[in-house]
Amino acid sequence: MGKANSATPRPVTIVCLLAMTLLIPMAHASILSVGGTAPPSPLFPTGTTLASTSGNITTPTFSTDYTTWVVSDPTNTFCSGCLDFIYVYTDNGPDVNGRFTMTSFGGFMVDVGTNPFGIHDPITVSRSPNANGPVISFNFDQFADQILPGQTTVWLVIETNATRFTTGYLSAQDGTAGTGVGFAPFAVPEPGSLVLLGGGLIAIGGILRRSRIGK
Repeated sequence: MGKANSATPRPVTIVCLLAMTLLIPMAHASILSVGGTAPPSPLFPTGTTLASTSGNITTPTFSTDYTTWVVSDPTNTFCSGCLDFIYVYTDNGPDVNGRFTMTSFGGFMVDVGTNPFGIHDPITVSRSPNANGPVISFNFDQFADQILPGQTTVWLVIETNATRFTTGYLSAQDGTAGTGVGFAPFAVPEPGSLVLLGGGLIAIGGILRRSRIGK
C-alpha cells in the first residue's frame, strides 16, 4: 500500500505541473512575426546601457516627452548581450496618447513587452506587415487604457537579436501624430556578403588596371 500511494501523483504536484505548463509558453508570448499582433510580454531588461537620448514630440493636439535607451542585456530572449530598446513617454496634454510606434526593426527578431508588467500595459503590441516588419507598435485602448495628460508609461521594451544599433525613429499618436529620433538595430553584413563585396571590388580593380595598361 505504501508503494502504491507514493507512486500516485499528489494534487499539489499536479497543480504545479499544470501551472508550469501554462506559464512556460507565456514567458515570451510576444515574439512577433511580420504582421503579428499579441498581448505584451513581461520583460525585465538588465545589463549595460550603451546609449540614451531624450526629446519632445509636439503636435497640434498634444505634447509628449520621451526618453529611450539601448541596453546590452545578458538575459535577452535571443542571446546573452543582444540589444534591448527601451522607451518611456510622458503625455503633457492636452490630448491623450493612444499609440506609440518605433522603427526600424525590419528583418530582426523581436520580443515586445513592458516592465513592470501589469501596471498600465498596452492592450496589444503589433508589427507592421510590410518590408520585413519595420514598425513595432504599442497599442492602448481608445476608451479605457490611454495615457492621460500627466501620466508616464511604464518601460516599453523591444528585445531583439541585434548586437549593434544605429539611429531610429519613434512616434506618439492619437488624433494626430508626431515623430522623434531614437535608436534602431543595425544589421552586420554576413561573411558571405562581405566575400561577395570584396570579390566585386577586386574585379573592379582589375578592370581599372587593364584599362590603364590599354592606354
